[in-house]
Amino acid sequence: MKSNYLKKYIISSYILVWMLIIFVAGTASLVFHAPPVIMWVVRNLIAWSPTYLLLIGWKHFRPDETRTAFMKRCFSGKVKLLPLLLSFALTFGISVLSLFIFSIMTGKPMLSYINLGTTALPLSIFLSFTSGPTGEELGWRGFMREEFNRKYGFLKSSVCQGLVWCFWHTLLWVVDSEFTDWRAIPYVISNVVVITSITVLMNIFLERHNNLLYSVLLHFGFNILYVFLDADIGFFVILTVLYLVITPIAVLIRNKTVENNDSGERKIKE
Repeated sequence: MKSNYLKKYIISSYILVWMLIIFVAGTASLVFHAPPVIMWVVRNLIAWSPTYLLLIGWKHFRPDETRTAFMKRCFSGKVKLLPLLLSFALTFGISVLSLFIFSIMTGKPMLSYINLGTTALPLSIFLSFTSGPTGEELGWRGFMREEFNRKYGFLKSSVCQGLVWCFWHTLLWVVDSEFTDWRAIPYVISNVVVITSITVLMNIFLERHNNLLYSVLLHFGFNILYVFLDADIGFFVILTVLYLVITPIAVLIRNKTVENNDSGERKIKE
């Protein structure tokens, strides 16, 4: 019977991140009372757990291929500047638009919801980039995407990937969120919708360009604003609505493009 490598990886990744959050982050925070910058570094190290797991336990998840061959394939697509910039601008732009709409609804300027904190701006940007954007993509959009694509078509595969990635954050919703009252419900719903939608958008880029740099920048474009964001649950409700509008449009455009390409290929063969 063929081993289910994907299931092994998903279960292992959940166990590992929960253990790291409880025993490493929990100890750093509750026992050693680590300052915010140190806790940020700890969170970054934890964010890289999908990559640690994949590379260290490689023979348990992809025994028929070498790490080198896999890594080369993940970054094999040609990098084009305009699509690369678009991948960042897409998620960053949606977040900024959400904040703009939220500021209009509340009657406050957008900048009133931005808190630069006490960490130097260049360091904040660096720590944000070296967290999930660079730490998670090899596991989620590298290994997991390939495994799900072998089983399902584009949309179902993308949704499955998004849900796995989304609920991997479950413990963080409890220990690292300010929304502990009724707002936790729309916050969790927003996470499920937005993270799944972002996965779909990532896979549209990767299907065309086949280079994880696109998903890294798309991930970074989403994350960077939240380093400085200080907004209430209304922002996340607006963000959810925007992704529910934009993502289906992107899928329709992708489907139309695929159909046109297939028609063109058939005409060439004829």
